[in-house]
Amino acid sequence: MWATGDTVEVGLTSALEFPNIESGPRLDRISFTSVSVANAPVEDLTFREGAAALTLSFQAHESGFSVVAMSTHPRAGEISPENTAAYLDEIEASPAVRQAFEDLPGSPALNRSYSKHTKTFLCIDTCDVGEEAGEAPLGQALEFVSIGGEERAFALLRDGQSVANQRVTIYSSDGEHAAVTTNQDGVVNVSSDFTGVVLLSAIWVTAPDHPSGNYHSDQATLTTRLD
Repeated sequence: MWATGDTVEVGLTSALEFPNIESGPRLDRISFTSVSVANAPVEDLTFREGAAALTLSFQAHESGFSVVAMSTHPRAGEISPENTAAYLDEIEASPAVRQAFEDLPGSPALNRSYSKHTKTFLCIDTCDVGEEAGEAPLGQALEFVSIGGEERAFALLRDGQSVANQRVTIYSSDGEHAAVTTNQDGVVNVSSDFTGVVLLSAIWVTAPDHPSGNYHSDQATLTTRLD
């Protein structure tokens, strides 16, 4: 919980496991930023690049529920044949996507691109003012939103539409994690076993028209605190 008058800092980092802090993107990698407090936009933002994290900061002039979101530009490259299986595991590729690539002749490199879409819910003095902002999509390619009146329920949206039967991994701040699946409405419920700061993560893979094409993945994360 932050207090009015505080300088709020939120760090964006890239790591294989939560809550590890490993490497921070450069500012020019960021394609989208949105910050609101009490359902009102915050425009005066400061960024600080660092080896471990890109830190966004702003002054907390108002009390209420805050949403901080960022997305990255796509980054492209090749995955060498010896690392392809591990990469397909990392992006949670479906069996059909994996099989299509593995059926290619020879041992080709995998062409891939990826974007990351982060969102953080936090509170300044109180969580009760403007908490409906957590329910509103921000236009990210893949994102989580809260469900009004249900502290532990979240919906996964792709381009604003709910995503059913999608794997979501839930992480606790002590390194525990569990895999769940969205229901037919794209909603997941976080077990009461997870309390304190938690992170939800989901990855959507867009397969190419041909197995030798580019495999693009969008990863959405939501960090929030649950009592």
